[in-house]
Amino acid sequence: MRALIVKEFRELARDHRTLAMLVVLPVLLLVIFGYAANFSVDRVSVIVVGSEAESLVTELDGSDIAKDDLDIIRVDAALDTADAESLLRDQEADAVIVADGGSDTDAALSSRMRVYLDGSDLFTAQSAQGVFLRLVAEDASARMAAAQASGATASVPAGTPSLDTDEVVTVLFNPDLKTSWVMVPGLIGMILLFIGGLITSIGVVRERETGTLEQLAVMPLRPSAIIVGKIAPYFLLALVDMAAVTALGVWLFDVPFVGSLWLFSLAAVVFLFVVLGIGVMISTVSQNTGQAIQMAILFVVPQILLSGLIFPLDSMPMGVRWIGYILPLTWFREVVQGVMLRGAGLDSLWLPLTILAVMAVVVFGVATARMRFSLTHGGARS
Repeated sequence: MRALIVKEFRELARDHRTLAMLVVLPVLLLVIFGYAANFSVDRVSVIVVGSEAESLVTELDGSDIAKDDLDIIRVDAALDTADAESLLRDQEADAVIVADGGSDTDAALSSRMRVYLDGSDLFTAQSAQGVFLRLVAEDASARMAAAQASGATASVPAGTPSLDTDEVVTVLFNPDLKTSWVMVPGLIGMILLFIGGLITSIGVVRERETGTLEQLAVMPLRPSAIIVGKIAPYFLLALVDMAAVTALGVWLFDVPFVGSLWLFSLAAVVFLFVVLGIGVMISTVSQNTGQAIQMAILFVVPQILLSGLIFPLDSMPMGVRWIGYILPLTWFREVVQGVMLRGAGLDSLWLPLTILAVMAVVVFGVATARMRFSLTHGGARS
């Protein structure tokens, strides 16, 4: 038994990849995900519109709550309530305050502003609700204190608001802030990730293990043709799964689909090319199925935790957040949520679509080069 234990340790010491997975990876994941695991959003970006926008911003500047939790990025008196929805649909900000309740600063704050939130960004919307309710409560307390100091007989001055959320905040695109409405679009991408990253990654490895990689090397086929041939079945299967999951999500959880079907399909196809290409890349650098599965899991897990699917990107420190920006699921989730929940068009979603397209080109270029190397060396260790 001692000899077997020594043998296993020696083999493990020679397998640097597995050794790194066992020693380095747990520490790395603990540090990264420890910082990422945060549901609270520290600051809410705000656009203030309406005829009294300037005076309202001046008043908010005097509030410690607003200074600490709100980031007013734009003030535009020319816009009004009709523009709030389009500003949120295009994700110009997390919240839009419409200040058109009159210039009487003696009136309650809730009667002089209306707040609109993007419900498709669940955790930010929940944090923003709390911030604006605290602002209204602070305003109510200040008015009560002023009334009592002036010797008014009424304990509560006229115009002091109740703290009913619906009287202060309107949530668009996900009025009830349902978690399922936000999760289902991301789960569509996650399922495609498992099919593309995990299942496809064992494709070329299986060829190497069965000894047929050498046969592919002598066939008059280009590496790109071999890649297309390997991923075509998985691509078609993933499209069927995507359609089924989307339909079930809409039917079972009443998730709306208010946007363009062709834009949704375009994003899915581009995203699939990215994840399937990565699956092929993983298989070309793995020597056996076990290594391929390990690397595929290493690729899939960060996508789930750092793409904004579970934890909001805005709550992550920048040292971790940048990882989310280089993951394809981050951009696919943004497109799918935009299409399904907000009805956003190509003019709003061109940036994530462009990033996904660039990823697809780069990944397939690298996968083709790796495949050529594997075929040239006849399945030798790369």
